[in-house]
Amino acid sequence: MPSIISSGIGSGLDIAGIVQQLVAAEGQPVATRLGLQEARAQSKLSAFGSIKSALADLRDKLDVMKDLNKFLARKAVSGNEDYFTVTADSDAVPSSFGIEVVQLAQAQKLTSGAFADSDTIVGTGTLTIQMGADAVALEINAENNTLAGIRDTINASLDNPGVAATIVNAESGSYLILTSASTGAANTIKVTQSGGDGGLATLEYDPPTSTALTESIAAQDGLIRIDGFDVFSENNTFAGAVQGVTITALQDTGGGSESLAITNDEDAVRDLVANFVTSYNALVETFDNLTDYDADADAAAPLLGDATVRGIRDQIRRELSVAVSDISGPFSALNDIGIDVQLDGKLAINDEDLSAALADDFVQLGQLFANSDGFAVRLHGLADSFLESDGIIEARTKGLTDRIESIGEDGQALNQRLAALETRLLRQFNALDSLLATLSSTSNFLSQQLNNLPGFVTPGSNG
Repeated sequence: MPSIISSGIGSGLDIAGIVQQLVAAEGQPVATRLGLQEARAQSKLSAFGSIKSALADLRDKLDVMKDLNKFLARKAVSGNEDYFTVTADSDAVPSSFGIEVVQLAQAQKLTSGAFADSDTIVGTGTLTIQMGADAVALEINAENNTLAGIRDTINASLDNPGVAATIVNAESGSYLILTSASTGAANTIKVTQSGGDGGLATLEYDPPTSTALTESIAAQDGLIRIDGFDVFSENNTFAGAVQGVTITALQDTGGGSESLAITNDEDAVRDLVANFVTSYNALVETFDNLTDYDADADAAAPLLGDATVRGIRDQIRRELSVAVSDISGPFSALNDIGIDVQLDGKLAINDEDLSAALADDFVQLGQLFANSDGFAVRLHGLADSFLESDGIIEARTKGLTDRIESIGEDGQALNQRLAALETRLLRQFNALDSLLATLSSTSNFLSQQLNNLPGFVTPGSNG
C-alpha cells in the first residue's frame, strides 16, 4: 500500500513552492528561447505566404496577357440598337458598314379549319409530320382521335421533329395550330395522313397537292443588306457576314440603313495594362513591407536580409529591364508604351504615352507582352517557377514548417525533462524533510531524558 507523504511537515519548508521555482528557473530560459524561435519561424512562414499570394495574383494577370488575342480586342458599335446589335472578336478589322435590316426570320405556322370544340373527333389513321429532313409517324386511334388527343400526341412524341401543337378556342370554334420550333425557309412543316377512316385528311398540308391547313405565317429567312449586299440567315443572327462580327437583327429598318462601326478596343487593352501594373506594384509593396527596418522602433521585418526574397525580387526586376528582341516595330521596352519604373521600384503609367502607343501600332503593342519572349510570357514563366511545388518558395515554406515542428518537439522534450527534474527534486526534498523530522524527534527525546537526570540543569536556565 503506497505511503502518503506530506511535503514540508518535518522541516516546515514549502517544498512544493521551492521545487516549482527551481523547475521554473531551470526551464524558463530554454522555453523563452524556443518561444522566440517559433515566433520568428511563424512570422517568416506567414511572410512567405504573403509573397506567394502576391506572386500568384501577378501570375494570373500575366496569364491573361500571354494571349495575344486579349490585345486584339475589337469593339463593334451599332448605329441604332433598336434595329440590330453587334459583337466583335479579335478577327474583326477596324472598318465601317451600312446595315439595312430587310426582313426578320420567321417560323412557319399552320392553322386548321374550325372544329366544334377540342373534344371533337377528327379521325383515325397514321399522321406523319415532317419538318425539314426529319419526320415522325403518329398512330391515331380511338383513344387519341379527338382534336385535343391529336395535339397531345404530337407534343408528347419523343421523335417530334420540332413542331409545337396548340389549340385556340374562339367564338367561331376550336382550331389546331402547328408552329415550327425553328425559323427559316428550310424549316417548313409538311403533314400527311394514311389509313384509318380518312378523317385526318382535314389536317393535311402538302402543297401544292393538299392544303387542308392554312399557312397563317410563312417560313422565312432573315435578310440584311451590308453595303447593299444581301445576306440571308435562317434565324436573325448573322455571324461572319462581316469578318469577326456577329449581327443580331431586331426589326427592319424600313428601307433605310444604320451604321456599323468596328474599332480597336483601346479601353480593354488599357485595363489589361493597368491590372498588370497594379498587381506588380502590390508585389513590390509586399517585398518592401517584409524586408523593411523601422529605425524609430528599432524593429526589423521578418524577412529583412533574406537571400531568397532578394533573389526573387532581383530576378523579376531584371526581366523588366530586358528588351523584347523577337519583334519588329517601334516597341521593345515597357517605357516605349508609357510604363516607367519609379525610384521606389514600382511601375507608373503615362497615359499620354500609352495612348500614343495604342494609336501608333495596336497589334505590336500586344506582341510586346504576348510574343514568345514578351514581358508577359517571360514574367509568367518566372513567377510560375517560383510557385511550383518544387520551387524555391515551397522549399523555404517546407523548411520553416519543419523547423516549427522541430521546435515543438524540443518543447515537448523540455517538458518531459522538467517533469523528470520536478519528480527528482520532490523525492530529494521529501527525503531531506523526512531526515529533518527524524533528527527533530531524536533531539526532543534526548532533551526529555537529560531533563530527567538528577542535578541536570538545562543550559540557559537559572536553576
